[in-house]
Amino acid sequence: MVDNGTQQFNGVETLPRLRYRARMGWSNGAWSVTGFADYQGHFFHTQSQPPNVNNVCQTAGGTAPGGTFPCLVNNYTNIEPAWLTFDLSMGYDTGDTPANDYLKNIGVQLVISNIMNKHAAFEYRIGTGGGNPAAMDILKPNNGRTISLILTKTW
Repeated sequence: MVDNGTQQFNGVETLPRLRYRARMGWSNGAWSVTGFADYQGHFFHTQSQPPNVNNVCQTAGGTAPGGTFPCLVNNYTNIEPAWLTFDLSMGYDTGDTPANDYLKNIGVQLVISNIMNKHAAFEYRIGTGGGNPAAMDILKPNNGRTISLILTKTW
């Protein structure tokens, strides 16, 4: 059951019902490319609603909490939308082909995480229930697109 302060919802999910990570790759000798997709279904968070939404304001159309009048924001919901991100990895490995031993088995990999630069969804989260207050879903990364270059050497 989810309780958003004014309404109770029985039978709704408070955690994503489906989480899935898919991978598809290609390699040809020293070259490789791999793509990833991460998906999490929607759910309802269990944080309380803000104090000045959905008919709990002092004046009609106001923003001051504590009354029974409609507020400026009347469509607040605690649903967290589905989450879908894509990652891409491209690599090259010299293997045993170079004549110089120092150049053998060197790997170069370019990784782009969260290609679409997606950020975590808004969530009204107060700090009274443990943890820090936040304006986003803290279970999802909010750093956006990340590009990494990885060099490896196998001896």
